[in-house]
Amino acid sequence: MKSFLRFVMVLGLTSVIFLTLRVMDGEEDGPLQQEHLYFPSGAFLVESTLGFREATADYLWFRFVQYYGDYAKGNNDFRYFELLIDGITKLDPKFDEAYYFASLVFWSSFGDVDRSIDMLKRGILANPDKAKLPFQVGFMYYVIEQDYERAAHWFEVAGRCSDATDKEPRFAAFARYRAGDDRVSLELWKNLYQTSDSPQMKELAVKMIEKLSRRIEIQKIYGKNFIGPIPEL
Repeated sequence: MKSFLRFVMVLGLTSVIFLTLRVMDGEEDGPLQQEHLYFPSGAFLVESTLGFREATADYLWFRFVQYYGDYAKGNNDFRYFELLIDGITKLDPKFDEAYYFASLVFWSSFGDVDRSIDMLKRGILANPDKAKLPFQVGFMYYVIEQDYERAAHWFEVAGRCSDATDKEPRFAAFARYRAGDDRVSLELWKNLYQTSDSPQMKELAVKMIEKLSRRIEIQKIYGKNFIGPIPEL
């Protein structure tokens, strides 16, 4: 009996969500569009869909992609974007793709870098061992903010994840180099040379190790603030 009641509740909630999304999509005409639009909060969705959370999150994600597609075509103003993302990520906190895509929307569509990074950090809290999210934080600090020290930190965080590849430590080493942390960058390149299975990566690491070693030696002679072309020793 309890299972049946739960099913009925979920069915009713799904109907509300479906109707709401139809209004969002502009598929309904008439007075309904003028009324206050109700979309369940993320917390309410979690409580009401116990046992169906992932399925509901998948459904909302499918509709969200459609909703974004309509926005890209100019058919809606995307005002319910945050409600949908909040619902999806509360129903399925491990859904890292939702955080990643929402971050891109905040950045590319709304020009809000801070909220873009905050969304990624929310995802990292729920998915601490996924390299994709901290790497994207580092990438944003590197490319948009040009804050190479922060970028390096987040690339290093990504590099410690179990699914990390050569990419994360390589970006960390480059970011440390751009930040002026030559000794740290040198150690990162040395570690990458030892751990990488890629001949191309090892070749790049050797070049950077030689360049940084020479740079450090030159700075010992000419001073730490030496930034000119590296002369021959």
